[in-house]
Amino acid sequence: MNKTSLIVKTFFLFLVSICIVYAEDLRDFTVGTNIEFVPDRGYLNLKCENNKEILKWSDFKNCTQNSSGYYVISFEYDERFAVTEEFEGTQVSGHPVLINIAIDNFGVLQEININTDPNAPFYFRKQSHLLWLRVYSKYGGQNWECLERDIIDGHIKIGKKYINRVCSKVVSNKLVTIESQFYFVGEKNNRDNLVSKSYLQIKFIDKV
Repeated sequence: MNKTSLIVKTFFLFLVSICIVYAEDLRDFTVGTNIEFVPDRGYLNLKCENNKEILKWSDFKNCTQNSSGYYVISFEYDERFAVTEEFEGTQVSGHPVLINIAIDNFGVLQEININTDPNAPFYFRKQSHLLWLRVYSKYGGQNWECLERDIIDGHIKIGKKYINRVCSKVVSNKLVTIESQFYFVGEKNNRDNLVSKSYLQIKFIDKV
């Protein structure tokens, strides 16, 4: 590889790393930034943990702080602003999800918490454990620390597969944690006994 090619490749890798570090974590949301930068348009059903409704993000202090001192707000995507059918409903990478965010007293977004929706149609639920694939694609597949939990009584493998793990990775000023579960609990022939779900948390790490 000549010197020019090496410089171009190095610059390209630098741009990729910048995109990974500074790209939004979820649509308009980036942990470590102020909630005032998130538009009200495109989101609805903003609710505090006690289900109290608020009209806009700037009303976050109308909620009650949790034990960590954060204001936790759940919300849904407004389908009126869906660009294509792919983006209809509250989804992350094609998975129907339940989302809440945690905001500190200064309005800084501290956490994004995403659970795959347990009430989604079965077609979606059976794929829910695969969210980690898109998470790895976004934040890179290297340097994850994973804990593989042992199979316990009542959990049944699906074929030869049993997934019950949690993986974490530090990306710049954030800690990304993805938990994946895939197994049966009880009779295999009952699809309601299928456990296929994911939990994703993106958490701000204040390094100052």
